[in-house]
Amino acid sequence: MIKLKPLPELSHHCPFDDARLEVLHWYIPGMRNLAELQCPKCGREFYGDLLAGQALFTPMLLEKQTGNVHDPYNVKWFADWLRNSYKNRSAAPLEFVTEDFRPLQNPLLLNCLDSLYGHCLLKLLNAQYYLEKRPELDLVMLVPKCMRWMVPDGVAAIWTIDLPLSRGSEWNDFLAAEISARLKQFDKVWLSVAYSHPHPKDYDIERFTRVQPFPIDKWYERLETPTVTFIWREDRLWDDERNHGRLKQWVNKLKAQIGARGLYLPRREQTRRVVLLAAHLRKAFPKLNFAVVGLGKPGDMPDWIEDLRTTALDATEEKAWCNRYARSHIVIGIHGSNMLLPSAHAGATVELMPSKCWGNMIQDLLMSNLDCRATLFRYRIVPATTPVIELAVMIHSLIKDLGAVDITMAPESVAHNDSNDVRLLEKRLQYLSKTAPYNDLPC
Repeated sequence: MIKLKPLPELSHHCPFDDARLEVLHWYIPGMRNLAELQCPKCGREFYGDLLAGQALFTPMLLEKQTGNVHDPYNVKWFADWLRNSYKNRSAAPLEFVTEDFRPLQNPLLLNCLDSLYGHCLLKLLNAQYYLEKRPELDLVMLVPKCMRWMVPDGVAAIWTIDLPLSRGSEWNDFLAAEISARLKQFDKVWLSVAYSHPHPKDYDIERFTRVQPFPIDKWYERLETPTVTFIWREDRLWDDERNHGRLKQWVNKLKAQIGARGLYLPRREQTRRVVLLAAHLRKAFPKLNFAVVGLGKPGDMPDWIEDLRTTALDATEEKAWCNRYARSHIVIGIHGSNMLLPSAHAGATVELMPSKCWGNMIQDLLMSNLDCRATLFRYRIVPATTPVIELAVMIHSLIKDLGAVDITMAPESVAHNDSNDVRLLEKRLQYLSKTAPYNDLPC
């Protein structure tokens, strides 16, 4: 955590004369946590990022007079958000709902506002550390309305802002004034660093969603009905992206010839792949329970696939999805924030990685604090170009063979004690009795 009041302590230097900038005040107009700064040499005034969230790694400066952003780290998207939000700043009132659960004495503000769902959620997960490790602090959660349902019990206050994610990077002077007014009475206020990727040891997803993840010790008992869920999204598709250029040319040509509207072949290709994957698995596991979950228009799946997609998501629906993930042996989906809650609740995860996203690998997976070998087995990341049958083979193996890892590699299974031999034999017999009835996957 970092000091917010009476004044933040940070080291920004003037980009014109390298003098250390003086801190005048702090300012929080939205997702950006800022300090008001002035150069003692040239007199220029700036806003500078406080070291929280993404700015913990790439803090930037904005000139008050010109709106120019100084980005020494060449992180264009983060600089653009700051530049554009300041250029289009607003003072329009926002709905600001305050819930107080106890009087504030030593407030710590955790700012979860952002323009990306995954960023908001990952910031939110920092709450548990303060609740458990810093009980002397009064945790105040600043959250967008869509995240209110996931705020854990035990916080001192919740400040809910009715600001949609599409406006999450907005600079709003009304909001800044409201936050300042609510903290004015305190001599000392702290700000959470809001790690953008908190460590799995510092959070338990059940604390946030109130949904117990898949109990891995029940994997065998639930194998009678293997449960698999595909996480659907329509802006990033499971498709061979190498074909996108040719498909786009073909679709444009077809539209010009026959005036076709709404023809989107990659989405149709994703549907075909999902159905084919489910069909392969169903041959091996006749009692397979397969579902599709995510943002999209339902209705183009066969009856034996449960279609849980929706075009309008609310807290009730999202929690219902979490319950589905928690019943799933395996969740599958394309890389992105859509994989955070599924990976946190399911028994195992298979992620399809577009070639342009390898640098962001594992940023969207909420892994349990597992033994390293169990983690490697239960969280698979494969190219998005992986053929359907290859993916089916992998999932078939995961369903049938995860128990073997538990038998032979789990820390308790390789502990040097006299009872291991009998216990391992019992577990192996249990494992074989559960997996023996299943068919091989026809390739």
